Amino acid sequence: MTKLLRVLIVEDSVADAELELRELKRGGYEVVYERVEERSAMGQALSSQVWNVILCDYTMPQFSAVDALAMLKISGLDIPFIIVSGTIDEETAVTALKAGANDFIIKGKFARLVPAIERELREAELRREHRRTDEQIKYHARLLRHINDAVIGTDDQFHITAWNRAAERIYGWMAAEVMGRSVDEILKSGFSEKQQVDAQELLKEKSSFRSERIHSRKNGELVYVEEDTIALTDERGKVTGYVSVNRDITERKRAEEELKEKERLLSESQRIGHIGSWSYNIATNSLQYSEEMYRLLDVSPETFPDSSEAFLGLIYSPDRPDAARWMEDIRSDRQKKELNFRIFRSNGELRHIQCRGATVFDSAGKPMRFTGMAQDITEHKVAENQIRHQMEQLAALSNIDQAIISNINLHITLETILSEVSKQLQVDAANIFLLNSEEQVLEYAAGRGFRTQSIETASVPIGASHSGRVAKEHRLIMIENLRDESEDPLLAPFLAKEEFVFYCGVPLIAKGSIKGVLEVFHRVSLHPYPEWLDFLNTLARHTAIAVDNATLFENLQQTNRELLTAYDTTIEGWSRALDLRHKETEGHTQRVAEMMLSLARRFGFAEKELLYIRRGALLHDIGKMGVPDNILLKPQSLTQDEWVIMRKHPQYAFDLLKPIVFLVRSLDIPYCHHEKWDGTGYPRGLKRDEIPMTARLFAVVDVWDALTSDRPYRPAWPEDEALTYIREQSGNQFDPQVVDAFFKMA
Repeated sequence: MTKLLRVLIVEDSVADAELELRELKRGGYEVVYERVEERSAMGQALSSQVWNVILCDYTMPQFSAVDALAMLKISGLDIPFIIVSGTIDEETAVTALKAGANDFIIKGKFARLVPAIERELREAELRREHRRTDEQIKYHARLLRHINDAVIGTDDQFHITAWNRAAERIYGWMAAEVMGRSVDEILKSGFSEKQQVDAQELLKEKSSFRSERIHSRKNGELVYVEEDTIALTDERGKVTGYVSVNRDITERKRAEEELKEKERLLSESQRIGHIGSWSYNIATNSLQYSEEMYRLLDVSPETFPDSSEAFLGLIYSPDRPDAARWMEDIRSDRQKKELNFRIFRSNGELRHIQCRGATVFDSAGKPMRFTGMAQDITEHKVAENQIRHQMEQLAALSNIDQAIISNINLHITLETILSEVSKQLQVDAANIFLLNSEEQVLEYAAGRGFRTQSIETASVPIGASHSGRVAKEHRLIMIENLRDESEDPLLAPFLAKEEFVFYCGVPLIAKGSIKGVLEVFHRVSLHPYPEWLDFLNTLARHTAIAVDNATLFENLQQTNRELLTAYDTTIEGWSRALDLRHKETEGHTQRVAEMMLSLARRFGFAEKELLYIRRGALLHDIGKMGVPDNILLKPQSLTQDEWVIMRKHPQYAFDLLKPIVFLVRSLDIPYCHHEKWDGTGYPRGLKRDEIPMTARLFAVVDVWDALTSDRPYRPAWPEDEALTYIREQSGNQFDPQVVDAFFKMA
């Protein structure tokens, strides 16, 4: 049977309000509601209707939960007030609870919504009952001098002699049931004989004492009380009995325990998310850190000073001036952005930290304290660097491929390759030897970065020196200190003039046959990482292809297929790096790419076109590289200004990919997948058939995967709810024809 619930929703997002209403209806409520989003509307709603509960967003453009709580308090109405917010940090939650909020719910995690409302409705009813009971107590309490607390009298052996109505209410025992019985027997306070003697002695000395105790009600429930006990004496000073005034503090204790648990959970979530909090006292120039902040900074709470100088001393020296200026801006109340800096941990590991926060002012408007949070963003920085490096490598491969395709002059192609080798691998010199198969010697073909011309006349027999061994053994050879190879008669004169330290040679193999050797040199020690070697091998393969292409032009078609595979492999690696940067969407790119191909085939796209569609799907969010970390990784809701920047990522994608020739035909999805059928999308507000068909198809599968995947701020939607949402958006967000095809495929 449905239950009537009158809900006042203080929310600027219609969509969020609809999600809340949907959850309430699923909980069995028939909802009468009104949605408001500014002060005057809320005032009118409070005066025109009796509401069971208020659901309020924490921050809105024209209003806030703090303002709404203040209005509710002024109205004198006792209405459960629950905050529903995208994100809420520890300090905000405590402030909201102190201001009168009963609870808070994270948007997208509505499983707690109905239980929280039902609990607060019960609590409200209990408060109403308590108010009625209090009125009765006030009337009868005149007999006990208006005391609302339990008044218990005992003789000198702690047998009950007085038991007021408040005691009856608190403990559930009627006065007639407890008279003459031991107070420990009734309250089950656990007093041993020794403790009773100690209490008697204490009362003799102090005449009274206050303590907090846990008693038991008649029904077995525990009750926390604040107990004030005085000793009664006769005219000779002999103790004749005791009077205790016990105040029920159960609710307060439970609230304290709940708050401690929430603080524990918040601390645990900070530990799991590697997010620390800290506070900077401007007046004392001192800082306080959370436990996770100490872990992020890799310092001990017992020994690390709380001064700003100590904090700055931890920062990697090149970043320290920016950090010092940032703290000076805090003290001067100048506008502050986030601070990004690096620290070295005790094990020598370099970590990237991002700090941001807000200033707290005193009553005179003077900066008093800065409260902030810090997050380890090392993985995001690494992912960003990987993406940037992969983009550079992809562009380099594209340049090489263009040189291979457009030039029949092998020398020009090899010069292009060596230029990219020097730039991408950051080496001092590089050269290419080609095999003279008739004489079985390697002959110089092209070089770059050498101080002398001696290498240009070199002719190395197969098996001799390092390059000859590379060609003979068909394997990479790397030497980290060439000075140890000075006895080589072919190499010694060359090393003396060039002063090289590092050497790496890789064979040029095409179709199983050795074509030559690609060599790189560096004049200081170099310790290549695996990706460096992988890219060197990739460049060697492309060089071998270029050589083979110059002599076997008829194999160009096969070569192109190999190049396309290299492109797609690079793009797939790129998409995985994107997912690594933005962990909440991990695996999303691969899933939507496969689903997009299935839907495109249903629409009759040719297999050749599917190649470009797949690339566009894999790179659909590449524009987010242009979105700053503080916006892309922000755990709270974005501001309007931040949304303006976020919505530029399709334009960033267009600007980024357009110069890469082989990706031009894949631009429609990255550029237009946020356009909507009704023209309300971005970045250009295209509508209906103005939106490219591939972007219309991808918009549906992108939303489907987002809704049915778990995110940090909400669990995955059930598939039937996600399908309902997509159907509802047909003709608004999505092309109806595409929605129909998607449902047939689903």
